[in-house]
Amino acid sequence: MKKQWKVFLGFILVLLIVIFALSNSQQVPVNFIVKKIYLSLVLIIIGSALIGAVVVFLTSGTTLFQQRKEIKQLKETIQEYENNNEEKLTAEKAALQREKENEIATLTANYESLLKEKDRALADKEMRDQTNDPQHPIDYYD
Repeated sequence: MKKQWKVFLGFILVLLIVIFALSNSQQVPVNFIVKKIYLSLVLIIIGSALIGAVVVFLTSGTTLFQQRKEIKQLKETIQEYENNNEEKLTAEKAALQREKENEIATLTANYESLLKEKDRALADKEMRDQTNDPQHPIDYYD
């Protein structure tokens, strides 16, 4: 929709230039540096409009080319930053995963050592209870 009104406006301007040129059909002198030529005013008006369009196209074309080149470079820079961020994120995730795994392994080892100590303490208590107690219970009412 945005480009349609530009095309429509351009068409109207070209139509106005053509109507203006056709309404001025007399012969006029055109002075070049060394020679004087008689041409139809229609040709001069249309030629001037075409030369103006070429100048505008060339000047805007170079600017447009530079802008596209800059946009391409900026997109490449953005892509490079995104790739670097993805790599950093992946490395950071891996580091956090390793840290958590090490923490879990440490906690598991501590838990197992505490269980072994408790088992040893229970085994030692059972051994002490078996060695201190006689086989038959003491009857205090004898």
